[in-house]
Amino acid sequence: MKTKDRSKEAITATQAAMMTAKAMIGTGILVLPQSIGKSVGTPDGWLSVLLSGMLAMMFGFIIVKLSQRFPGRTYYQYSQEIVGKWIGSCVGAMMCLYYIFSSGYLLRVMGEVVRMYLLDKTPITIIMLTFMGVAIYMTTAGINAIAQLIEIFLPIIVLIMVVFIIFSFGDFELDNLRPILGEGIAPLLKGIEPSILSYSGFEVMLFVTAFMTDANKALKATFAGIGLTAVLYTLIVAVAIGSLTVEEVQTVTWPTMSVAMNIELPGGFFERFESLFTVLWVISMFTAFVMYHYGGSLGFGQLTGKNFQLYAYLSLPCIFLIAIWPSNLNKLFKLGDYIGYASFFMFGTIPIIFLIVAAVRRVGHGTKNKRA
Repeated sequence: MKTKDRSKEAITATQAAMMTAKAMIGTGILVLPQSIGKSVGTPDGWLSVLLSGMLAMMFGFIIVKLSQRFPGRTYYQYSQEIVGKWIGSCVGAMMCLYYIFSSGYLLRVMGEVVRMYLLDKTPITIIMLTFMGVAIYMTTAGINAIAQLIEIFLPIIVLIMVVFIIFSFGDFELDNLRPILGEGIAPLLKGIEPSILSYSGFEVMLFVTAFMTDANKALKATFAGIGLTAVLYTLIVAVAIGSLTVEEVQTVTWPTMSVAMNIELPGGFFERFESLFTVLWVISMFTAFVMYHYGGSLGFGQLTGKNFQLYAYLSLPCIFLIAIWPSNLNKLFKLGDYIGYASFFMFGTIPIIFLIVAAVRRVGHGTKNKRA
């Protein structure tokens, strides 16, 4: 992408923080309590989520420091300078495929939830095709348009999450969270794996940093985005366990939705809170889908020297095929696990290696000046 195009698509540190948070806040809202409950088996699951948030910040720190060595360039571009054209291109292509598979996974989860709670008589394929039709408009509009969309919806989404947390205390039992570390630290450590997978998304800073007006603020933006996500995820898991017990969250498909269905707002302000909750959650998932779709399309465009918009359209059939691939929810969740493992490998280990190689080879020159 040319410099003049970059200047038009420059984003602020606040927008970068919101994009980081929005890329992470998604399926974890609904599935994290169950996966944590099964892995930990004790009321300590919320501690695993909090600890995983700290680990995500560590990985985010590495990613930002790597990106800051190459101002104005994305991971797809500077990886070739670090390890050579062929290896760098292969790593970039892997990242593109990760985003495409993630887009397909998010699309299917959106379709499943909408069909279950909002449009039970509508075929899931129609629901997914509708989302894709709307998403392509935002994806091809560019990163600045995506950032502005997230600026509008993220505060609303966070507000609804706060309302959910506050009013869920009507069924909350503090005893369901006790005893803390009653079986030692071993169960806590078992919960790190599923919870760290739910933090997938902070890696968008590998390309978002290149568009920031001041890349020196990228670390603050990353920590802010991960911090917000960690607080919300920790509270949601604690509320789910406190309201349903750790045994029940293991058997319910969408524990968070079960809690939302029991919420009654005072004065009959909104009779079915779960409907409002579902709509806002779908918007949250949709914006994450757009970001992932953009990330994959941008990568293919930069790797081949073509307009990313071309790949935004070309990738849609692949995304749809990935979305309809799992034959049931269990296989869908298993696909999500595999994507999470791939995320940990590509964004938890490779950036560390790249940062070390870049330092040894003395490539990249850091960020001393603000972008134009």
